[in-house]
Amino acid sequence: MSKLKPGTKGDIVINAGIYKGRYSSRTEDVKNDTIALACPLKKGVMVPVYRDMNFTFIIEDGTAQYVFDMELRRIDVQSGIPLLWAAIVDEPRRIQRRQFLRIPCFWDISVFQIEAEQRTPMSVTWKPAKLLDISLRGTRFKLDDKTAGGLLFESGDRMMISFKLSDKEYFLSGRATRIMHADDTWEVGLGFDSVAISVERKLFEYIRQQEMMGREG
Repeated sequence: MSKLKPGTKGDIVINAGIYKGRYSSRTEDVKNDTIALACPLKKGVMVPVYRDMNFTFIIEDGTAQYVFDMELRRIDVQSGIPLLWAAIVDEPRRIQRRQFLRIPCFWDISVFQIEAEQRTPMSVTWKPAKLLDISLRGTRFKLDDKTAGGLLFESGDRMMISFKLSDKEYFLSGRATRIMHADDTWEVGLGFDSVAISVERKLFEYIRQQEMMGREG
Protein backbone atom coordinates (compact mmCIF):
# COMPACT_ATOMS: atom_id res chain seq x y z
CA MET A 1 0.00 0.00 0.00
CA SER A 2 2.90 2.35 0.79
CA LYS A 3 4.03 2.08 -2.85
CA LEU A 4 0.73 3.55 -4.06
CA LYS A 5 0.96 7.28 -3.41
CA PRO A 6 -0.77 10.10 -5.31
CA GLY A 7 1.08 10.67 -8.55
CA THR A 8 2.46 7.13 -8.85
CA LYS A 9 2.41 6.14 -12.53
CA GLY A 10 1.55 2.63 -13.63
CA ASP A 11 -0.51 0.48 -15.96
CA ILE A 12 -4.02 -0.88 -15.56
CA VAL A 13 -4.26 -4.38 -17.03
CA ILE A 14 -7.74 -5.66 -17.91
CA ASN A 15 -7.47 -9.41 -18.39
CA ALA A 16 -10.83 -10.25 -19.94
CA GLY A 17 -13.58 -8.88 -22.17
CA ILE A 18 -13.62 -6.84 -25.35
CA TYR A 19 -11.48 -4.13 -23.75
CA LYS A 20 -8.81 -6.56 -22.57
CA GLY A 21 -5.49 -4.77 -22.65
CA ARG A 22 -2.89 -2.66 -20.86
CA TYR A 23 -3.56 1.05 -20.31
CA SER A 24 -1.48 3.86 -18.80
CA SER A 25 -2.82 5.33 -15.55
CA ARG A 26 -1.67 6.77 -12.23
CA THR A 27 -2.69 6.94 -8.59
CA GLU A 28 -4.72 10.11 -7.95
CA ASP A 29 -5.76 9.62 -4.30
CA VAL A 30 -5.59 7.16 -1.41
CA LYS A 31 -8.34 6.90 1.22
CA ASN A 32 -8.38 4.20 3.86
CA ASP A 33 -8.33 0.89 1.97
CA THR A 34 -9.25 2.24 -1.48
CA ILE A 35 -7.13 3.73 -4.25
CA ALA A 36 -8.27 6.26 -6.85
CA LEU A 37 -6.79 5.62 -10.29
CA ALA A 38 -7.12 7.73 -13.42
CA CYS A 39 -9.60 6.03 -15.73
CA PRO A 40 -7.85 4.31 -18.66
CA LEU A 41 -8.27 5.82 -22.10
CA LYS A 42 -8.24 4.30 -25.55
CA LYS A 43 -7.50 6.81 -28.30
CA GLY A 44 -8.75 9.62 -26.06
CA VAL A 45 -12.01 7.89 -25.08
CA MET A 46 -12.69 6.47 -21.61
CA VAL A 47 -12.52 2.67 -21.58
CA PRO A 48 -15.90 1.25 -20.39
CA VAL A 49 -15.59 -0.33 -16.94
CA TYR A 50 -18.09 -1.69 -14.47
CA ARG A 51 -18.41 -2.07 -10.72
CA ASP A 52 -16.82 -5.16 -9.13
CA MET A 53 -14.58 -5.61 -12.18
CA ASN A 54 -11.24 -7.24 -11.35
CA PHE A 55 -8.06 -5.85 -12.87
CA THR A 56 -4.35 -5.50 -12.17
CA PHE A 57 -2.37 -2.34 -11.49
CA ILE A 58 1.36 -2.54 -12.20
CA ILE A 59 4.07 -0.07 -11.15
CA GLU A 60 7.87 -0.06 -11.31
CA ASP A 61 10.40 1.49 -8.94
CA GLY A 62 13.47 1.07 -11.12
CA THR A 63 14.66 -2.24 -9.66
CA ALA A 64 11.45 -4.25 -9.49
CA GLN A 65 7.86 -4.39 -10.64
CA TYR A 66 4.95 -4.42 -8.18
CA VAL A 67 1.69 -6.10 -9.17
CA PHE A 68 -1.55 -5.24 -7.35
CA ASP A 69 -4.70 -7.30 -7.91
CA MET A 70 -7.66 -4.94 -7.51
CA GLU A 71 -11.45 -4.82 -7.56
CA LEU A 72 -13.37 -1.78 -8.77
CA ARG A 73 -15.71 -0.40 -6.09
CA ARG A 74 -17.08 2.75 -7.71
CA ILE A 75 -16.56 5.24 -10.55
CA ASP A 76 -16.29 8.96 -9.82
CA VAL A 77 -16.95 11.27 -12.80
CA GLN A 78 -17.70 14.37 -10.72
CA SER A 79 -14.14 15.34 -9.85
CA GLY A 80 -13.07 16.64 -13.26
CA ILE A 81 -10.86 13.61 -13.92
CA PRO A 82 -12.80 10.32 -14.17
CA LEU A 83 -11.55 8.15 -11.30
CA LEU A 84 -11.73 4.45 -10.57
CA TRP A 85 -11.94 3.78 -6.83
CA ALA A 86 -10.63 0.27 -6.24
CA ALA A 87 -9.55 -1.96 -3.36
CA ILE A 88 -6.54 -4.26 -3.26
CA VAL A 89 -7.81 -7.84 -3.01
CA ASP A 90 -4.55 -9.72 -2.48
CA GLU A 91 -0.98 -9.20 -1.30
CA PRO A 92 1.10 -7.22 -3.82
CA ARG A 93 3.62 -9.29 -5.79
CA ARG A 94 7.18 -8.06 -6.27
CA ILE A 95 8.99 -9.19 -9.40
CA GLN A 96 12.69 -8.56 -9.86
CA ARG A 97 13.43 -6.38 -12.84
CA ARG A 98 16.03 -8.86 -14.11
CA GLN A 99 13.09 -11.04 -15.15
CA PHE A 100 12.42 -8.38 -17.80
CA LEU A 101 15.89 -8.83 -19.26
CA ARG A 102 15.50 -8.56 -23.02
CA ILE A 103 17.05 -11.52 -24.80
CA PRO A 104 17.93 -11.39 -28.52
CA CYS A 105 16.29 -14.18 -30.49
CA PHE A 106 15.37 -14.84 -34.09
CA TRP A 107 12.25 -16.96 -33.96
CA ASP A 108 9.82 -17.30 -36.82
CA ILE A 109 6.45 -16.10 -35.51
CA SER A 110 3.01 -15.16 -36.82
CA VAL A 111 1.28 -11.83 -36.15
CA PHE A 112 -2.43 -11.01 -36.18
CA GLN A 113 -3.47 -7.33 -36.21
CA ILE A 114 -6.53 -7.26 -33.94
CA GLU A 115 -7.09 -3.52 -34.40
CA ALA A 116 -7.24 -3.81 -38.20
CA GLU A 117 -9.62 -6.78 -37.95
CA GLN A 118 -11.97 -4.73 -35.77
CA ARG A 119 -11.91 -1.88 -38.29
CA THR A 120 -12.53 -4.19 -41.26
CA PRO A 121 -13.88 -7.60 -40.18
CA MET A 122 -12.74 -10.72 -42.09
CA SER A 123 -9.99 -8.77 -43.87
CA VAL A 124 -6.91 -9.66 -41.81
CA THR A 125 -4.88 -12.85 -41.84
CA TRP A 126 -1.93 -14.09 -39.80
CA LYS A 127 1.33 -12.65 -41.15
CA PRO A 128 4.75 -14.31 -40.83
CA ALA A 129 7.33 -12.19 -39.01
CA LYS A 130 10.75 -12.49 -37.41
CA LEU A 131 11.14 -12.00 -33.66
CA LEU A 132 14.14 -9.85 -32.71
CA ASP A 133 14.09 -10.04 -28.90
CA ILE A 134 11.78 -10.95 -26.04
CA SER A 135 11.28 -10.44 -22.30
CA LEU A 136 8.49 -11.29 -19.87
CA ARG A 137 7.05 -7.86 -20.50
CA GLY A 138 7.18 -7.56 -24.25
CA THR A 139 8.87 -8.30 -27.53
CA ARG A 140 10.05 -6.77 -30.78
CA PHE A 141 9.53 -8.16 -34.27
CA LYS A 142 9.91 -7.15 -37.89
CA LEU A 143 8.32 -7.88 -41.26
CA ASP A 144 8.66 -6.31 -44.69
CA ASP A 145 6.02 -4.38 -46.61
CA LYS A 146 5.46 -7.25 -49.06
CA THR A 147 4.68 -9.67 -46.23
CA ALA A 148 2.49 -7.08 -44.48
CA GLY A 149 0.42 -6.85 -47.67
CA GLY A 150 -0.65 -3.25 -47.09
CA LEU A 151 -1.24 -3.71 -43.38
CA LEU A 152 -0.33 -0.63 -41.34
CA PHE A 153 0.91 -0.56 -37.75
CA GLU A 154 0.23 2.29 -35.34
CA SER A 155 1.27 2.88 -31.75
CA GLY A 156 -1.41 1.54 -29.41
CA ASP A 157 -2.75 -1.05 -31.87
CA ARG A 158 -3.69 -4.39 -30.32
CA MET A 159 -2.27 -7.50 -31.89
CA MET A 160 -1.51 -11.13 -31.16
CA ILE A 161 1.59 -13.20 -31.81
CA SER A 162 1.97 -16.95 -32.14
CA PHE A 163 5.32 -18.67 -31.54
CA LYS A 164 6.77 -22.05 -30.67
CA LEU A 165 8.88 -22.75 -27.60
CA SER A 166 10.01 -26.28 -26.70
CA ASP A 167 7.92 -27.57 -29.63
CA LYS A 168 4.71 -26.15 -28.17
CA GLU A 169 2.73 -23.28 -29.67
CA TYR A 170 1.90 -20.25 -27.51
CA PHE A 171 -0.21 -17.14 -28.08
CA LEU A 172 0.31 -13.71 -26.49
CA SER A 173 -1.60 -10.47 -27.04
CA GLY A 174 -0.48 -6.90 -26.45
CA ARG A 175 -0.28 -3.34 -27.70
CA ALA A 176 2.22 -1.74 -30.03
CA THR A 177 4.49 0.51 -27.96
CA ARG A 178 7.05 1.50 -30.58
CA ILE A 179 6.75 1.62 -34.37
CA MET A 180 9.50 2.12 -36.94
CA HIS A 181 9.09 1.95 -40.70
CA ALA A 182 12.21 2.26 -42.84
CA ASP A 183 13.68 0.58 -45.92
CA ASP A 184 10.34 -1.15 -46.65
CA THR A 185 10.43 -2.90 -43.28
CA TRP A 186 8.23 -2.58 -40.20
CA GLU A 187 9.79 -2.93 -36.76
CA VAL A 188 7.23 -3.18 -33.97
CA GLY A 189 7.68 -3.17 -30.21
CA LEU A 190 4.87 -5.02 -28.45
CA GLY A 191 4.01 -4.71 -24.75
CA PHE A 192 2.17 -7.79 -23.51
CA ASP A 193 -1.30 -7.40 -21.96
CA SER A 194 -0.59 -10.17 -19.50
CA VAL A 195 1.24 -13.48 -19.53
CA ALA A 196 -0.35 -16.71 -18.33
CA ILE A 197 1.64 -18.50 -15.63
CA SER A 198 2.35 -21.48 -17.90
CA VAL A 199 3.75 -19.23 -20.65
CA GLU A 200 5.60 -17.04 -18.16
CA ARG A 201 7.35 -20.08 -16.72
CA LYS A 202 8.52 -21.24 -20.13
CA LEU A 203 9.70 -17.77 -21.14
CA PHE A 204 11.50 -17.27 -17.84
CA GLU A 205 13.31 -20.60 -18.26
CA TYR A 206 14.38 -19.59 -21.77
CA ILE A 207 15.49 -16.10 -20.70
CA ARG A 208 17.42 -17.48 -17.74
CA GLN A 209 19.08 -20.11 -19.92
CA GLN A 210 20.15 -17.53 -22.51
CA GLU A 211 21.37 -15.19 -19.77
CA MET A 212 23.56 -17.95 -18.27
CA MET A 213 24.94 -18.90 -21.67
CA GLY A 214 25.82 -15.24 -22.27
CA ARG A 215 27.71 -15.05 -18.99
CA GLU A 216 29.64 -18.25 -19.72
CA GLY A 217 30.57 -16.90 -23.14
